[in-house]
Amino acid sequence: MPNRFIFSLRFSTKVFLKLAKLALLFVLYMTLFRLNFYFLIIFHSTTGVNPVEVLQSLIIGLRFDLLVYGFIFTPIYFLILIQAIAQKWPHPMFSFYKFYFAIVWILICLMTYLDFFHFTVNGQRMRFQNYLNFNWEDLVNYYYKIPSVQIVLFTALLVILLIFGVTSIFAVKFGEWKDEYSPSTSKRFEVLLRILVPLLLILLAARGTIEAHHLELQHSIVSQNTLINELALNAVWCFDK
Repeated sequence: MPNRFIFSLRFSTKVFLKLAKLALLFVLYMTLFRLNFYFLIIFHSTTGVNPVEVLQSLIIGLRFDLLVYGFIFTPIYFLILIQAIAQKWPHPMFSFYKFYFAIVWILICLMTYLDFFHFTVNGQRMRFQNYLNFNWEDLVNYYYKIPSVQIVLFTALLVILLIFGVTSIFAVKFGEWKDEYSPSTSKRFEVLLRILVPLLLILLAARGTIEAHHLELQHSIVSQNTLINELALNAVWCFDK
């Protein structure tokens, strides 16, 4: 009799990889946001800054973005694992995963847009207290303080990436779990690897580092210029700071 569990577990790996590709795509998009922050806001205000420091900030920024998606992925991992063990893969769950990722991406884009206005005027990412004190009059005031060309360029990029992101999510095809049927039996340690490797990757992403302490604000300090240091952060990470 075929071992249905291993087929289900193999399919869970396929689902995980498809969602992981989406997460990496969004990390790329968040890097594009960060590059726009640099060229539209920071570049002309940081003459004489060592380009290596800018590169370091961008690399650290990747780690902060991966950290965000590590936490976003955590509940998804356990849901996928439960489905693999139960050998139940109803199509509504695939719709739920897509809806979850779409909502997350829309929220990231909205927070990044607000952060753009705050960062441009104040030279600092929005923190939790800034969100608590935020009102629409602030946004209007920011609008009149920022050159219109900067607003148009950043808005255009954000709308394009928002659409690309949502379109990419709903274009994913998960297939059927019984397609994983194979006459080959489970290999040694296959079950353990398929369960532990995704979990370890998520934990590593959520920590943002392999060091003893998880990624913290101090890791973003790569320059004496505050703008370069703030560039490494992102709106989501700063939300609870």
